[in-house]
Amino acid sequence: MTSALSGVSTAGGLGCHGRLDRYDDPAVPPCVLVAVHDDAPPGVLREICAGAEEQGVPTGLLPDGDADADPGARRAAEASRLQVGVGVGPDGAVVVRHALVADPVLALPPGAGAGDRRLAGADAARIVAGCALRARAHFVGL
Repeated sequence: MTSALSGVSTAGGLGCHGRLDRYDDPAVPPCVLVAVHDDAPPGVLREICAGAEEQGVPTGLLPDGDADADPGARRAAEASRLQVGVGVGPDGAVVVRHALVADPVLALPPGAGAGDRRLAGADAARIVAGCALRARAHFVGL
C-alpha cells in the first residue's frame, strides 16, 4: 500500500520503515524520523527517504499530518532515537533538525528540485554518521 502523497509504502519500503505509530518500539531499528504534512507535494518524501537510504540509514514516517516543516522536523528529531528528524511542509519546504541544535541544520524552500531533496535526506543520514554534510551554500534558513 502506498501513500498518495509520496509513492513510498506506508507499510515500509526500501530504507523506509513506513508509518510508525510507536517510534519508541525497541523492535523497530533506530531511524531518522520524517514528519510529512498530508498535503505535501508528491515525490518529496520519496526523495528524502532515498537520500537517507543511500547513506545506509533507515527512515520512518512520524504520524504528523498537519505540522509545517520546521515544527514537524523539531518533533521528529526529539522523537527519534538517533536525534535527527526531517519535516516536510504542505508547500514542499523541507527542514532537517538535530534534537540538540537550536536552529535547523538544513532548510529547503518550496519548489526545491528532486536532487536537492535527495541531498537533504542524505545529509540527515550523514548527521547520524558524523560525516561532513554535502549541502550546497544555497540551503538557507527559513
